[in-house]
Amino acid sequence: MINKELEVTQKKKKALDDIFVEKKISQSTYDYLKSELDRAISELENNLTKLKEKMTTRAQELESQLSSLELLLASLEIHHAAGDVDDETYEKENKAILLGLEATKRELNDIRDALQGPIVKAAEETKPVEAEKSSTEQEEAFERGESSAEEQKVSTELSEHTSAVSTPEESKMDAETRAYDANESSWETESQAEY
Repeated sequence: MINKELEVTQKKKKALDDIFVEKKISQSTYDYLKSELDRAISELENNLTKLKEKMTTRAQELESQLSSLELLLASLEIHHAAGDVDDETYEKENKAILLGLEATKRELNDIRDALQGPIVKAAEETKPVEAEKSSTEQEEAFERGESSAEEQKVSTELSEHTSAVSTPEESKMDAETRAYDANESSWETESQAEY
């Protein structure tokens, strides 16, 4: 959304330059409108930079979460192979962890795609509509602090099922994950208040 606003504002500035060159407006009108547009562009670029920083931080958090889920999966496999976990519990736990891994990887890939998407640099540059839509939707959801329904479901399933196979060390890791979830919620609330 910020990317789109920035693109539109830059197009307005180019249009202003064009009508000034064509002598359709006075120098004073041009200077006034140009300063307004320059200020708006600067603000949007600042907001875009802040958003990208938050998305980068979120990507790092997801990478950490991915590592934790992979460790949890490995632990489950080991406990199941050793006979500490029955088949039914193993199936439930395995399914929940795999869903968590899938949702985390998907969100991480979406954020990486949005971060690598084209940044508006000049008014005449345009992006393909599909790439813009994907990047814009991701940015809008991120700005609102929304997580997907699937991600919330996976988080619930993981917290319900992990206690059955947890060793004391894994219980500590699970508590850290829950603390992370609580921190994430407050972080998302703070980011919503900024916009």
